Amino acid sequence: MEKANPDSVGVGDDYFRDEHGDTHQPFKQLNLHKVIKNSYKNKPEALKKFGYDYDKDLSNDNEQVYFNKQNKKLLYSVAGTHNLKDVGTDLYLAAGGLKNTNRYKEADNKLKDAKKKYGVSNAVVVGHSLGSSIGQNIVSKGAGDKFYGLDAGYTIGQKTRANNGNSHHYRVQGDAVSLLGANAKNITTLKNPTAYQNTKEGYKKYGILGAGVGLVKDVLGAHDVDKIKHKKIFI
Repeated sequence: MEKANPDSVGVGDDYFRDEHGDTHQPFKQLNLHKVIKNSYKNKPEALKKFGYDYDKDLSNDNEQVYFNKQNKKLLYSVAGTHNLKDVGTDLYLAAGGLKNTNRYKEADNKLKDAKKKYGVSNAVVVGHSLGSSIGQNIVSKGAGDKFYGLDAGYTIGQKTRANNGNSHHYRVQGDAVSLLGANAKNITTLKNPTAYQNTKEGYKKYGILGAGVGLVKDVLGAHDVDKIKHKKIFI
């Protein structure tokens, strides 16, 4: 089966032909869960088998830069809250001042630096939670950037950017961080089979107090990246 380009290669395909008629072996498809999971662990070799080389000079614990030489694809991931400084950024986000934070400015400038270094005009930007809130705002409308975000935090009445169909916003059912964006126009809510399971079981066993404890567990669980581990969301 012949494919037009690497992005359209399906799981199980033996090869694809590029626009020059050259045959290539496809890399395994890279899913959103893999990229987000690694944004917190920051393992340089984690995406190597998918064709992406880690840029140690531009990457740190907050942002990771990867480049696929074969298809000249720049991948940029932004981690969510993972230290005390990020808690302060979260507060700015809640108050509508995210763009004034150092975390936001760092991510924005580093994406521009990465594009310049690799000579590309667009990138695939991925983020979770705070990283998703930052990522959806640093993508460029005119450059053709693509964005994939999960469980972003929102302020009241905030709109999600469609970015000409290139921005993909997801949230997991039961997630509290993204609750204010649950009914936004461009949000896709992913089914969570265990949503409110602990809440229900806690109520049956211990009443209101048990339900409260269970609800906390459910909320934290819904925000766990592994909730989308088996979702077929490819970047």
